[in-house]
Amino acid sequence: MKRKSSYEIDSYKKINIIFIAIIMFIFFYCLLVPLLNFGLPSSCEGMPLSYCKSRGLTRAFSQILKFNFSAALAYNPYSIKIFLFFLVELIMRLLINYKLKLNNIKLIVRLDVVCSALLFIFSFYNLVLI
Repeated sequence: MKRKSSYEIDSYKKINIIFIAIIMFIFFYCLLVPLLNFGLPSSCEGMPLSYCKSRGLTRAFSQILKFNFSAALAYNPYSIKIFLFFLVELIMRLLINYKLKLNNIKLIVRLDVVCSALLFIFSFYNLVLI
């Protein structure tokens, strides 16, 4: 029978793996959309940026992955901060899964929650601010 701490680590690692898979899917989707000429239409096409601040994020992420930052900013001025959120989260998830041990799980979980929350506020502040 596993100890409670071991079960917590396994559960936390599984959640991190799910987050890693989702973030990697976002990156691959943004890379493949222009190549396949396939994409989901924006629900706010034709609306001004002040009403729909997320318009152009897929195209902007695609440009960021190609290191074309000026084009990314032209598609969406908030794109680099949002992309950095996903990139930092991906790196954090990979490092956490690599470094997680029984004696430090509570500290790492607390640091993860605080860092992720602060990073989220920094990255998405302009999108949720009306």
